[in-house]
This record gives sequence, C-alpha cells and structure tokens, in this order.
Amino acid sequence: MRTWYPIITTAALHECADFYQRAFDARVLFRSEWYLHLSVCGGEIGFLRPNPPTRLPVFLHTTQTRGLCLAIEVPDVRAVYEDLQRRQIPPLGTLSRYGDGELSFSVVDPAGTVLNVVARRDGRADLEPP
Repeated sequence: MRTWYPIITTAALHECADFYQRAFDARVLFRSEWYLHLSVCGGEIGFLRPNPPTRLPVFLHTTQTRGLCLAIEVPDVRAVYEDLQRRQIPPLGTLSRYGDGELSFSVVDPAGTVLNVVARRDGRADLEPP
C-alpha cells in the first residue's frame, strides 16, 4: 500500500479548500468542478460533489457524508489549539482532558466533518492539565 485517504462527499468544495488552507496550510493537489484533493499535514484528503459527472464505480453510490469524525494526533495539542484560534478557526468547545489522560479538542469543517485533534497520554509535558 502506498497511501490511503478519506474522500468526503460534500457540495462545499470551495469552502473546504479555504478551511483546510487556512487551518492547516493545506496544498491543493488536484481541483475540478466535482473533486478536490488536498495534501494536509503529511496526509491527503479528498472532497467529492454528490452525483459527479464521472461515473467511476467507487462514485456510483455517493451521498452527502454525515457523522464522519477524523482523529488528528499531534505532539502538542495546546499549540494546535492556540494556532487555530489565531487563524480564526473556532473550536467545538474547549481543550478537554479525558479519564485516560487524553487531551483533545474538536473543530468542524464546511463539509460537517468533525476533526478531533488529540494528544495521547505518554508523559509528555503538553499533557499537563489545561
């Protein structure tokens, strides 16, 4: 396997391009009227309009993506939280610690995808209580 990436079905291609470029300095790898492909933080993500004109087998049953949550593990979750606030990307709530020691927060993209930014507990300084 060379790589893998999610493809999110949404009508908000332009808004998603803007969001990921502003929030994570994403780079556009491919853009058309019905598909957007981005390089984001060393990974890739695609966005597909519903009912695209190209009927590849994988696109035959596309509908709006709903309920998708992507976890983004980072070494310093506080730094990402503060950076996104500076970039005017509002969080869904505050930076929170969970029972297992995980520290995380979430944002939502224009397609409705929840991005859960997380640092797992492993003794690093970035996991001290907020």
